[in-house]
Amino acid sequence: SEKENKLSRVSECISILDTLKFLIHVSWEAKFIANKHYEELALKLDNIGKMFGGWRKSLELQEKKNPA
Repeated sequence: SEKENKLSRVSECISILDTLKFLIHVSWEAKFIANKHYEELALKLDNIGKMFGGWRKSLELQEKKNPA
């Protein structure tokens, strides 16, 4: 159940990250965020997304190997 909880939490974080990316993109389109800052944020958020994606994939593989 702890693994399921971790997987659920990571999926929730990915969803929140996607929402944050969307809001930052909208802010950039509305000219609330400068191009340079948007680029920096977008790169950092993409890296975070890759980390979360890798973590989720790892947890899913562990779940397949060791079903509860």
